[in-house]
Amino acid sequence: MLVRQHVHQHTEWELLKWMILMVLASVIALGVLTSVAGAADIGKLDREPAPLPVDVANLASPMETPLVEEPPPVADLAISVWQALELQHDQKYDEAITAWQTIDLPCETMVWKQVALGQAYLATGEMELAGSALVDAKDLDSGNPVVHYFLGLLRLEQAYVAEEWPDAVGPAVTAFVVHRPTDVAPNTKSMYQLTAMMELEEAVKLAPDVWSDQPLVPTDWPTRAALAPTVGDLLLAVSADKFEAKAHNMLSYLYLEQGSLETAEGHMDSAAAGGLKVIGYSDLGEKYAEAGQHTDAARAYVKAMKHTPHKVDPARKAWENLRDAWQEMW
Repeated sequence: MLVRQHVHQHTEWELLKWMILMVLASVIALGVLTSVAGAADIGKLDREPAPLPVDVANLASPMETPLVEEPPPVADLAISVWQALELQHDQKYDEAITAWQTIDLPCETMVWKQVALGQAYLATGEMELAGSALVDAKDLDSGNPVVHYFLGLLRLEQAYVAEEWPDAVGPAVTAFVVHRPTDVAPNTKSMYQLTAMMELEEAVKLAPDVWSDQPLVPTDWPTRAALAPTVGDLLLAVSADKFEAKAHNMLSYLYLEQGSLETAEGHMDSAAAGGLKVIGYSDLGEKYAEAGQHTDAARAYVKAMKHTPHKVDPARKAWENLRDAWQEMW
């Protein structure tokens, strides 16, 4: 009985060992077969890659490169205007004139092109061309104050080189005509100065009508590739951003030469309020003193102290005129 039991246990143990061995052999065989199959697949992939699925192939294809289109005409116009303004601001007037001549602005802003050309011709001393450009600008917009301002400058330049015609002594052989009843510019110093005063006064009167933010080119192009230049940008380029104050300053000298001292002082005050350094107060004080208006002279010299780095001399003259005014009172 004991022998039978021992043989039975030994048989079960042998069966268990053989089962374990068979399982291990199966696992090893499966691993070897898998490795061989993987190696075969890799070798096949290296030799001849399989095509990608259609949807993956579409995603992996190169993207179409968009064509770079030419800028819209209006944007290109804005760039051209900016280039012309930059040339004019840098005082490259010959190049600026050439640039402006190739630019066609819309009808509502064409006057500003003529203004820019007029200023450039003035800067280069070409008075006839400046006059032609500014007269064209006046024909386009007679109410433009900047046009009147530059026409005033033109007349002052012409007055500087003009002369007065002396009165004839004895019978006049030749009849001189100062001003014909047609649209012809005056041709004597006094007439040039008078016309300059009229233009500058008109510029001062119309100055509030300037719309500095008005675009010089249309702003309805599809892309904002270029910022539209404005009237304010052009005024800065042509040194007319303070044209109203400058007009007051020039008028003050013209009235001072005529002896209209109170009017001259008013224009000087307006020029100073516009941000200019007014050096004419000392001349005004001297004129007041010569006319015996010592209180007014003292006031002018006090104003001169604010606009000159040399304050001692106007301060001394202000004190002297106050002393003279006090002595006249007593």
